[in-house]
Amino acid sequence: MLDLIDITNDDAGDDVEYAAWKIEGETQARVGQFVRVMWISLAILAVFNSAQLVNVVNGFGVGPVQDTIVAVTATWNEQMERNKLDQPVAVIRNTVLRLHDLQWSELHVSLEQARNAQTLQGPLDTPSPAG
Repeated sequence: MLDLIDITNDDAGDDVEYAAWKIEGETQARVGQFVRVMWISLAILAVFNSAQLVNVVNGFGVGPVQDTIVAVTATWNEQMERNKLDQPVAVIRNTVLRLHDLQWSELHVSLEQARNAQTLQGPLDTPSPAG
């Protein structure tokens, strides 16, 4: 009988080690995903928003590496402006700013469109299914 207890205790230790190993593997995978997302975001920022990239790196401290980064980003921004590749960002930014400053009276939503939207939404006084 005591032999069975010892075997189950050994199995429990193995289960704990396996669970810890699995959690560590999941954490490393999440960190890897985060790093990839950051690199992709940096690439998108460098390609499509070079003017803002120059503003960001101008805040860096003084040093040989920082000076090189500032010079490279300034050159990159000049090249993007010269080739008119900074225009999509300007159009998107202007559109978002225009939508942000839009007033309710400027929406021009017809009464019929508002009723259709309310029909899709449903009545507001019905209880939720979970409640």
